[in-house]
Amino acid sequence: MKIYLIQPGENDSSNLTKNGERGLYSLARKLINDKVQIERVYVNGYNISRQSGKILSNKLEVPIISDERFFEVKKEFILGDVQGDIENLENINLFIDEIVSKGKNVIITIGGGIHRIIISKLTGMSLQETRHFSFKPAGISILYYDNTTGRWRINSLNDVNHLRIP
Repeated sequence: MKIYLIQPGENDSSNLTKNGERGLYSLARKLINDKVQIERVYVNGYNISRQSGKILSNKLEVPIISDERFFEVKKEFILGDVQGDIENLENINLFIDEIVSKGKNVIITIGGGIHRIIISKLTGMSLQETRHFSFKPAGISILYYDNTTGRWRINSLNDVNHLRIP
């Protein structure tokens, strides 16, 4: 099983920019060319997350699932400076558990704070250890379950090679 964490495309805080759309189309082409098998695309209630997910869902011809139980996590929470919203963290953890229990490859296109929580929960890395991770627009991070060790591993983090012009 693999979880593809995709940072939403470049945006103006409300909507994707044209460059953001191009980045996501480029990423979709890469996934298609790599013959990646995806079961569904997950987004949350933010417009940019939904727009990004819609592009990927349409190009990969898989369903999009909007889960509005959770919202983006503040940077101060990741750094350990504030306690944060425990209910939101519980919702994110339930969301992760639901996805993992299905055992299918999925895309999650939500902001970097939630990506950090997912990485932390699955790999056992502390949330504060993820504070140095950079998530660029339309970047992709891949987590996979290693059947040999019974552990989640990071395959790639913030890969943006698909955005480069040959």
